[in-house]
Amino acid sequence: MVIGPGSAGIVAHVILADGELIPENFNNVKVVVYRRGESTGRELMIIKPLGELADPELLKKPDPPVCTYSGDGNPLHEHADKTWWHYDASWNFENGPFATFEAAYTALEAYCTELQRTKEESEKESLTKAEETDRMVVDEFLKQFPVAPADGSGN
Repeated sequence: MVIGPGSAGIVAHVILADGELIPENFNNVKVVVYRRGESTGRELMIIKPLGELADPELLKKPDPPVCTYSGDGNPLHEHADKTWWHYDASWNFENGPFATFEAAYTALEAYCTELQRTKEESEKESLTKAEETDRMVVDEFLKQFPVAPADGSGN
């Protein structure tokens, strides 16, 4: 499939090879779809003109989702190919594949342990740095700076 930008009211030009189908997101009245291959004598042939939707037999059915996560809050889940995965702490990335639930669970447990260890080290390092930078000021040093009374009298 080749996709080119359009102009003058056309959003895109899509060129399909023999056997390729139109993805559903390109089935739009502002998209023109062509076919080029042995079936068209290597010539460009319009199979979906501007202003029309494609015939259902030209549309590619969407692929079934690979990830079957149900949103139940458990980071462990099985994909359609029967492999096991677990999400990271941000829930943005999956770790895997693992052949069994037990392997995925062990990997998740190790991931959580390492995450907790890293967090504790970071907090400890943060506290250590604060102790090194905080200093007590000697009272004699402060006595040289007079402080106005809280009642505002200036005395």
